[in-house]
Amino acid sequence: MSSYLAGVSSLDLVTVPHPQIPNLVAIPTGPLPPNPADLLSSHKLADALRILRKEYKFIVIDSPPIMAATDAVILSVQADGVLLVVRSGETPKEAFTRARDLLTSVKCHLLGVVLNYYSYRYYPYSYGYGPQEAGEPYAAKDSSSTDSHFSDDDSQSL
Repeated sequence: MSSYLAGVSSLDLVTVPHPQIPNLVAIPTGPLPPNPADLLSSHKLADALRILRKEYKFIVIDSPPIMAATDAVILSVQADGVLLVVRSGETPKEAFTRARDLLTSVKCHLLGVVLNYYSYRYYPYSYGYGPQEAGEPYAAKDSSSTDSHFSDDDSQSL
């Protein structure tokens, strides 16, 4: 994308089709330019989006974190809608509030928030990993064993 925005490549050349899924393409960011905010603010981004909107039903733009660079704010104004992604237990409330306020101050269409919750604790049991006979399925450990990391209360909250 940076090559297109800098005027050194065409949109056709930076578009990479998926090898197995028709009409799914990606446009990688390209080389890091010395002035990314200037490139994103140029008319070339609006031109690219106008061209892509004619050809594709959906365009998803992934940006750096909003508090890390101005890219997300600049892109938010060009997008039809914005989803703010926050990481559960990691994003401080103040950072979320500041990001939300920043997006609303530029009058982007904030669609909502995606809460990215990641945990290693998916099930109230674990599987054994030891010597097994060929073709024998893994046997679930007894959830009451002493090495289980889950209690009955944990399984209720999942």
